[in-house]
Amino acid sequence: MTNHIIQEIRDARAALAAEHGYDHRRIFEWAKAAHAARQQELQQTSTPDKDPLPSAKARGAGRSRKTSALAK
Repeated sequence: MTNHIIQEIRDARAALAAEHGYDHRRIFEWAKAAHAARQQELQQTSTPDKDPLPSAKARGAGRSRKTSALAK
């Protein structure tokens, strides 16, 4: 019994290999270029105005419990 999700992945992998002539180097170059394009797209659409997470220093990281207790 074959899982339909696994079969779909295998079919996509086979189609990708056929599209690139079963050449691992061509597949790798395609993947590398696609990744770079996606990263560039994400950088252009992201908003760098706000930091989604405060820095470790702003959260008080790095202080020991003893020092933190004394600061209160």
